[in-house]
Amino acid sequence: MTTSLFILLFVVVGIVLLTVSPRNVSRPAELKKLGYASFGLAALFLVFASFAIIEPGYVGVPVTFGNVGSQSLPAGIHPIFFLTDVYKMSVQTKAYTMSSVKNEGNKVGDDAVATLSRDQLILKFDVSVWYHLDPLQANNVYSNIGLDYEEVIVRPAIRTALVNAATKFDASDVMSLQRDAYTKTVTELLLQELNGRGVILDNVLIRNVEPPATVSDAIAAKLKASQEAQQMEYTIQYAQKEAQRKAIEAQGISNAQKIIGNGLTQNYLQWYYISQLKDVVTSPNNSTIILPYDQKLTPLLNIQGNKKQ
Repeated sequence: MTTSLFILLFVVVGIVLLTVSPRNVSRPAELKKLGYASFGLAALFLVFASFAIIEPGYVGVPVTFGNVGSQSLPAGIHPIFFLTDVYKMSVQTKAYTMSSVKNEGNKVGDDAVATLSRDQLILKFDVSVWYHLDPLQANNVYSNIGLDYEEVIVRPAIRTALVNAATKFDASDVMSLQRDAYTKTVTELLLQELNGRGVILDNVLIRNVEPPATVSDAIAAKLKASQEAQQMEYTIQYAQKEAQRKAIEAQGISNAQKIIGNGLTQNYLQWYYISQLKDVVTSPNNSTIILPYDQKLTPLLNIQGNKKQ
């Protein structure tokens, strides 16, 4: 519409400049030149206003004198009536996030969805929903809802689906094994809410479920008890294995002693004694060796060491 106003303005200025009486001005030729220049600018703006350029990922909704066109304009260049305004709407995938973490969602602050479960416990959900505008329904969305369809349609539909789905599950189910079942239920309800609204649902992501404080404490206590039980079981198993190891070690020592005891004859002990005595006698560090008394061996041997010079 702004371009159209410029066109009309330049046309009016050109007409005024060309129709001024030469007797009332000192330089009528220059006014005529300005008038023709004004018409030239009007023509230039008219050319630009007669075409609409739609970027990739967007569609254009033509509006002429308040009337919305029956079809949206896809990406590309399109000839249009110069008084037609084209409103561009994105058809790319968007994510609408509702989170309890500050500045993480589309709203500032805690925007998580709090609702009651089937067993009357309060749960808080962090959720992200992927969606995109239906290109074929863009003109209807603009006409019936407006450009702010995300806040008017998408956000309330997400909250409604989360609340209605929570009433079908117990809190413990949502937080554990049936998380996928809950997400599936939310997706089905959200599809029903968005049906016929010109918005196509791509995916639902339940990012986090915050249980009540009492449930959190109970879960923490249960987890602590489970960890302590596992630690005790490990300690018992270790003690059992250690006892088995010591029993096997003791049995091995006992068997070895029996084998050695059966093989230690008197002749072997005498031979071993003499063999060890030989090593001691030949050692340069010994000068006197005291031996235990034995009927067959000399009790005392006096061996002269090397004298120092």
